[in-house]
Order: sequence, then structure tokens, then C-alpha cells
Amino acid sequence: LIAVLASNKQQPQQESPTASSVPSLQPSSSSVPSSVPSAQPSSSSVPSFVPSYVPSSVPSSEREFALNILSDVSDVSLLRDNTTPQGKAFEWILDTDPLRLAPADGSFIQRFVLAVLYFSTGGGSWDTCNAPINVNSLSDCGLFFRIGSAWLTNSPECDWSGISCGDGVTRIDLRGNGLSGTIPSELQHLADLEWLRLFSN
Repeated sequence: LIAVLASNKQQPQQESPTASSVPSLQPSSSSVPSSVPSAQPSSSSVPSFVPSYVPSSVPSSEREFALNILSDVSDVSLLRDNTTPQGKAFEWILDTDPLRLAPADGSFIQRFVLAVLYFSTGGGSWDTCNAPINVNSLSDCGLFFRIGSAWLTNSPECDWSGISCGDGVTRIDLRGNGLSGTIPSELQHLADLEWLRLFSN
């Protein structure tokens, strides 16, 4: 009888570990998982700090990259103001220019500077060679017997009428074309410019 009782006592001890693994007993311990989620949210706040620091250390977009490059050419406050010639040129070269030059392209700055000249001197109201409504149109025009394309088209800026180039822009001849406004300081960044004719305007 003692042997039987001893064997009966040993069986529950052997079965108790297996009983704890039975799924029917797990709901009774449901209070334990409820404490786990309450501890986890405290660690979820860590990732939320990471995005707030990363974008501030690098350019967030190609637009910011272009701003960085052109900050040596024009005042950034003028670039951000789309009512200024610089702001209009900035918006045009990034959003409208059919050539879609990358900011790192070697022609990006000189194309931007010529766009600033266009908007600074009443471009759109010139006698001829204004930017066409369809920016993909070549719209040939001529200034003083030199045939070229209208300004701000999809042709290279060296093909715009009145512009001559070597390695860079060397001549700008827009005399007698109904220009009005001011000559932008950005022209100083055309390092190869030798000849500027704007009289009779």
C-alpha cells in the first residue's frame, strides 16, 4: 500500500510539467502577457528619435541639393521666393525645363544664370525669342541674322538665339530686343563670358 501511494505521488510530479504546457491552462496565465505590452511601448520611443536627426544632416531632396549648389550663385532667400527672377529661374530649371539637368551637371549653373537673365529683363515681353508656351517646341527665331531657338526651350542654352559658346557662354547679344529690368549679378558666374551687348533696349 505504501508502494502504491508512493507511485501515485510520483505521477502528478511527472505530469505537472506536461500539464503546464497544455494549451487549456495558458488562458489562466493571460494576466502575464498583459504586462509585457505595457513594458514594450517604452522601448518603441527609441526609433521615433532617429528620423528627427537623420534628415537634418543630409540634403532631403534634389531640390535641397540644387539649393546648396546655387547658394554660391544667388542668395538662397531669393531662390526660395518664386516671385523673384532667381526664384522663377530656380523653379523653371527644376520643374519645367524639358532637359531636366541634374544639379551636378556641368551646364546646370550657366543654364540657370541665363534663365535668371531672361526673367530679370522682362522675358516673355521681349520683341522676339520669348519662351514658347510649349516648352518642347524649338521655335526658331533670329536676332541680327543669327538664327537660334527661342529661350527656355528644350534645346541647349548655347543654341538659344543671341548666345554664343566655346567651352562655356562667351557672348550674349540681345541688343534692340525690347528688354527691360536690371542686369543680374549672376552673370559674373559665366566665367567665359567676353561680350555682352544689351544696348538699344
